[in-house]
Amino acid sequence: MVNKKKSASKLHENKECSLSLFSIDDYPESVPAAGYRNGSSLNNAGSNGNYWSSTPNSNNNAYNLNFNSSSHNVNNNNRNNGYTVRPVRELTKESLSVNKVRHFSITKEQLLLDLYRAYKDARKNKSNKNYQLKFEYNLEDNLVKLRDELIDGVYKPLPSDCFIIHEPKMREVFAANFRDRIVHHLFYNYTHEIFEKTFIYDSYSCIKNKGTHFGIKRLRHHILSVSKGYSKPCFILKIDIKGYFMNINRGKLLEICRNTISKTKNINLIDCQFVDYLLETIVRYNPLEDCNVLGETIDWCNLPEEKSLFYTKDNCGLPIGNLSSQLFSNVYLNVFDQYVKRELKCRHYGRYVDDAYIVSNNREYLKSIIPKISVFLKENLYLEIHPHKTRIYNAYHGIEYLGAFHKPFRTYISTSSLERIVKKIKTLELTDNSKVQNKMNSFLGLLSHYDSYCIRRVVFGNNARLNKIGYFDNMFLRYMI
Repeated sequence: MVNKKKSASKLHENKECSLSLFSIDDYPESVPAAGYRNGSSLNNAGSNGNYWSSTPNSNNNAYNLNFNSSSHNVNNNNRNNGYTVRPVRELTKESLSVNKVRHFSITKEQLLLDLYRAYKDARKNKSNKNYQLKFEYNLEDNLVKLRDELIDGVYKPLPSDCFIIHEPKMREVFAANFRDRIVHHLFYNYTHEIFEKTFIYDSYSCIKNKGTHFGIKRLRHHILSVSKGYSKPCFILKIDIKGYFMNINRGKLLEICRNTISKTKNINLIDCQFVDYLLETIVRYNPLEDCNVLGETIDWCNLPEEKSLFYTKDNCGLPIGNLSSQLFSNVYLNVFDQYVKRELKCRHYGRYVDDAYIVSNNREYLKSIIPKISVFLKENLYLEIHPHKTRIYNAYHGIEYLGAFHKPFRTYISTSSLERIVKKIKTLELTDNSKVQNKMNSFLGLLSHYDSYCIRRVVFGNNARLNKIGYFDNMFLRYMI
């Protein structure tokens, strides 16, 4: 029962239940005291309100709500009486906290400052995008409007853009509206430190200074540690979760997030209730609602169903591409990390999103824990390991991880990553010299993390197209024009 923007509650069939859940004090000035009609006369207008329930009690009778300035009750009256009928819905204990007017302790001034900071974070490396420029055109008004929606508890995400990308691999992406990305950064700024304090050291992705290169170095460290410098047997169990993002249960994720926040000591949140509101709004949002599908239907033909949100189970799936999804992916599998470290006692373990590994000098031990891992993931997180991508590798034969190929005492760039670089160089437009220089130095910077001198010399040094407009230094580590 609310005014204009809020919906009213439907009176429950059980009178006692209705009275226990409903209080007119929860929604002041929400329903007018319109009185009721008896024939052609209007009675008690301005002092009483009379509203029918949609639930009949008998052939001619139904429940109705009657209230005045001092009391309210649910009656059983003849439906021939001219009581007002209004659009209503059932009020339950679960929906009561959502339908009530929210009162957050965060001030408008503080929230506006936090939104501006989130806006600055969201626009990094996107300063020339049309959607960012459009939002920035009326920046102050847009931020104030967004702030008011959030602080009033009426914020709803706008439709996302859905499309297929092919690099580095084929994926379905749901790109949130720019204003919603600001909200994602706002939530991230409030909570990421709280979540990260509960992560294990070898959890990578969406953590400062713990990206792909850090993950590659940590795997190399674990291999050298277990093999004692490649002097003892060493095996790596590589775990891959089937359709990870599409099978994350949003209800379970919400439970994990709330438990993590509530159990964290010395919580430094500006408004716990407001943060919980952001959490539920982001997690519960279904990106399929009114999404803008970009491209043709044929673009989805070669995409496996387990990698598309269009084929997920109810209340499952997070959109790939959102900052919040990256954070939540770590939070969700942190439960698995703790199990592997605390229960299975696996010392040499690491994970980047859904790509996890365990290093051991005992191949049979790695085989024996695969069923345990499978059962734990299925029973606790409703996930399944990929049967064809979960394998045990011999460290002496090499293993590919995060775009790198590890061999004894050396690390190469993976073949698939190198092929993408070569392809981009061949199709690169040479009309903009500064853009070409930036691209080349970006590729060279990536290759500098690997044993790649011969690759750099062959791929870049012998490229006649590039040598026409610029030159490389002696070690092929930098391109200059």
